[in-house]
Amino acid sequence: MRVLFLIVLISFCFPYDKISFISANPFSFKDIITDLENQDEQEVFGVLRFPDNYSEDKKFPLIIGVAGSLGWGKHHHRYLELYRRMGIATFELNSFKSRGIKSTVGSQTEVTTAMIILDVYKAFEQLAVHPNIDKNKVGLTGWSLGGGVTLFSAWEPLKEAIGIDLKFSARLAF
Repeated sequence: MRVLFLIVLISFCFPYDKISFISANPFSFKDIITDLENQDEQEVFGVLRFPDNYSEDKKFPLIIGVAGSLGWGKHHHRYLELYRRMGIATFELNSFKSRGIKSTVGSQTEVTTAMIILDVYKAFEQLAVHPNIDKNKVGLTGWSLGGGVTLFSAWEPLKEAIGIDLKFSARLAF
């Protein structure tokens, strides 16, 4: 009960936004590179949170976070909170929840690495125009499956096929 109270209290104390955008469901990297325009659209969301020193007239650096196969856990949230304490906004990408999947442990066919990479770039595109985000200071971090997403998102053939003219200023894979 105390944990629930603390979560509710924290959510009222720290500014956050649920951000939705349109992505797609490519099964493989080949689907992104050769057939992206024919993939089924998918609405995806994430949670954007700002540091304590939030101000409407300030632009913040941003870390986009990608969870592992079990989804978001306490340890992931601790890392994101650490970033916010350092003055960096965070975006918790919810590729699994957006597709009605809780976990991909044992089978990574419901939500694939290709889908999440596309989600990452579509999220970046959406967040780059946010008035409080410095699009030139956006980093990407991920854990386990999200770590793979973090690494593979740098592969130029994927980035070129997605057609996004934005660059991550940092990547950190766990």
